[in-house]
Amino acid sequence: MGQGELKIYYDILELSPEASLHDIHAAYLRLKKIYEGGPPASAPLAEEFPESRRQAVLAQVDLAYARILAAKRSGSSRPSPLFSDIPPARKSGETPEAATRPFSGPALRRIRERAQIELAQISQELKLRVELLKNIEEEKFEALPEPIYLKAHLKNFAAFLGLDPGQVVEDYLERLETNRERP
Repeated sequence: MGQGELKIYYDILELSPEASLHDIHAAYLRLKKIYEGGPPASAPLAEEFPESRRQAVLAQVDLAYARILAAKRSGSSRPSPLFSDIPPARKSGETPEAATRPFSGPALRRIRERAQIELAQISQELKLRVELLKNIEEEKFEALPEPIYLKAHLKNFAAFLGLDPGQVVEDYLERLETNRERP
């Protein structure tokens, strides 16, 4: 991917090409929050910005985020420590994080540590307690909230790390259920 094309993606996320991985995640989450609508504060946006247009912008934001992360992973840009020791995916179209599956608490911790991201940083950005994030990584299942709440926390945690939220939630909740079934 050329630097010009990559610059377009950085522009979509309103970032400079020198942005850190944390800045990329923060910009992505901020734009998703703005254009997804939902809270009453976005009602004026909904009136002036039709749903179809918002969905188109969200698709561009998702694409830009995915392409920037892919470029960082492949080394086209500044290499990202996030996936530096994960072997390349075998199937075409498969993402590098798929090689880390199934996602577990320790796997999430390793990915976070490779990215040199502190739990406090994630806690501040996602408005989650550090203790909750530690419990997720250490798989202290008895200390975790009900699955409905845990699912939302896992989705946000996965998105922050640049992982597929659906896969992380699926794998983690499967581990949770397996643990609860044990006598």
